[in-house]
Amino acid sequence: MKFGLGYESLWLILLGLITGILAAASMIFHGAWQMVTTALLCISLIAFVFLIKKRRKKLQPVLVFLVVALLGYLLCCIFVCAFLGRAKTGDINPADVREEPAILLLSPGEMTEYGSRSALYRLAIKREAGLENVRWWNTPYKAFQLRRSLKGMDKNNCILAGQNLYNKLKEELGEEFRLYSANLFGPPFIETAVESILNDGYKKIVVLNNLLVEQPYKEVVDTKILNIIKKSGVDAEVLFTFPLWNHDALVSYYEQGILEKTQEISPGQVGVVLVGKGSGRKVRDKYPQAVNRERVFFDKIKESIMKNGYESRKIRVAYLGGRKPGLEDAVDYLVDSGISKLVIVAAGFESPGVDTERLLPGIIEDMDLPQHVDTVFIGPWSDGDLLVRALLDRLEMMDVMN
Repeated sequence: MKFGLGYESLWLILLGLITGILAAASMIFHGAWQMVTTALLCISLIAFVFLIKKRRKKLQPVLVFLVVALLGYLLCCIFVCAFLGRAKTGDINPADVREEPAILLLSPGEMTEYGSRSALYRLAIKREAGLENVRWWNTPYKAFQLRRSLKGMDKNNCILAGQNLYNKLKEELGEEFRLYSANLFGPPFIETAVESILNDGYKKIVVLNNLLVEQPYKEVVDTKILNIIKKSGVDAEVLFTFPLWNHDALVSYYEQGILEKTQEISPGQVGVVLVGKGSGRKVRDKYPQAVNRERVFFDKIKESIMKNGYESRKIRVAYLGGRKPGLEDAVDYLVDSGISKLVIVAAGFESPGVDTERLLPGIIEDMDLPQHVDTVFIGPWSDGDLLVRALLDRLEMMDVMN
């Protein structure tokens, strides 16, 4: 059979394009829109089956349908990445000019409810930073994975951590400074916060980095802030505080947490795993300084707890996301060394999120540990008083408090 561009062939091509677009949309949307796109996807597949049912030779139309469906899927990916992964912003009409700086607390944060635009924004940050293998062509599937992860996550921890930290800092800063908040991975977004700052008349912005290390997000954050400033036409100055990897207060936070969780047992019976983020090799090769700074932070925690009698060989570093050494390898080593208590510390994470509230607990739960080994988990530094002290110290270093 010769497959030309007849009436049925045009229908087949159109059906393939629609199917590909619906497949991508059903992975991105949620709620009613997800149900609608999934139902339409099923209808288009049924229509395809009926369209080729009469044909004796089915291989060629099936291949054409699959190729065109893939094209429709990719076109949807291009559209989504180009137009939908952005925060909504409005007009900027500055009020009376304020001479004092505005303080913008920048944290990783997290989405607490799945929304397609918020998810695409979060994935765009990851894609631009080169993380988690997020690419333009797999964005719908990554959105689908994110939606599933958020369903099984304790969202209250994320909400309370952000609110508590903001409130504690606001109280410490008093009425003299206006504090704003923005997150990398969830609302309030960077663009929205900077827009509010400029509308309130501030021409100097101090970005208070609640980050262990700045990379690989520094360029992404800079671009987002500068784009809003350029759009506003305001001659604004932006300063960034130093990240927190070398602040002793946060080392003390983890030291105190480990001592508190293991005070009833001999330090020689304790194994500690310091867990870091799973950035890929390309990112690590691009930002070796960030890798070294993270390693220094872990070494400082290790040295601090060794002073309390914990054994060096029973303090391991592990990573998520396929980065080696993995968490399972570190735990196996510690179990073989004869420990009776395992402490897993999310030392490389600044605030609660999908990794610490869903992925990491899931890995721990699935571990086949001996019955005599007790496991405890210490989460990110979150909103602790020691973190507040560290952030205020960073502001003082920039002479903002004077």
